[in-house]
Amino acid sequence: MSLVILSRPVWAATDRAWLKALRDRHGGAYFDPSLGPHVTLVFPVEEVEESAAVSHLHAVVSDTPSFEAAFRAVLPVKDDFSSDTFLYLVPDEGLSGIVRLHDRLYSGPLADALRLDIPYIPHVTLGRFSSARIAKALADDLNAQDPVLATRVETVELFRLTDGSAPHRIAEFPLGG
Repeated sequence: MSLVILSRPVWAATDRAWLKALRDRHGGAYFDPSLGPHVTLVFPVEEVEESAAVSHLHAVVSDTPSFEAAFRAVLPVKDDFSSDTFLYLVPDEGLSGIVRLHDRLYSGPLADALRLDIPYIPHVTLGRFSSARIAKALADDLNAQDPVLATRVETVELFRLTDGSAPHRIAEFPLGG
């Protein structure tokens, strides 16, 4: 069992449909449909007790205001753990808010779980490809369409992940209280 912290930004219906279509077409079994398009803030950790994670999450988000974000670029990013390439939708507006929230969450009981050997790139994953060239071609095509997915980051959620089971939401807290 592991714990993961993520945010599911508030997407317009058309943006949500666009994200779902891309993720369905290019993610296959990789995506858990129950989570939907999201930004991972703390990657799965096993060493932290649930109660400590809940308390820490509440403390961090209670004095973090909600914020606007806009995702406008698609990047192909080589997976550090396989030969695959991911396609990320990344924010330009709201980037600093996401990074600061990520950094604050990786304190206290989660401090030892921070991976410094791989960079944190705030993103929504659009797909996973065995060919980097195909991922790059799709990124170029999507970027030529000049996507602008404006959203608001309002909540943060803690999930329990167990092999063979759907993610189980443990807690959800609004930013700023």
